[in-house]
Amino acid sequence: MKRSRILFLTVAVLLIVLLSVGLFLYIQNRMVIESDKEVEILAVINFGTLKATENLEEHYINVTEGSSALEAFSLVAELTIVNFPFGAYIQGVDGYLEEGADFWFFYYYDNGLEEWVYSSVGVSHYYLHEGDRIKLQYSG
Repeated sequence: MKRSRILFLTVAVLLIVLLSVGLFLYIQNRMVIESDKEVEILAVINFGTLKATENLEEHYINVTEGSSALEAFSLVAELTIVNFPFGAYIQGVDGYLEEGADFWFFYYYDNGLEEWVYSSVGVSHYYLHEGDRIKLQYSG
């Protein structure tokens, strides 16, 4: 009997911790998203081999703090998007669609590392703050 009680208590504590962390992250995320503060960000689009010339575009734009990178890119380019339960997937930018094994990558600039970093979250789940720099990069 004691083993089952210990197991039950362990599972209960784990569930409470997971629910608490999830609630904390949800509340924190909602607070950022509901902001009405305007912030300036840099949105870069690198078309790689899709364009022979002028393949790099830089756009300084103002967005509402907490807007997604997807929303920001939508302000400066026509995006071809496929929506999945886990988020949006960009297949094309301004009519330039993926070809073969090449595709669009999403990066953000890490000021601490002083370099572009491939994002571990999708473009629709990366939320923007003052001075952020984001980039869509075609792999080809």
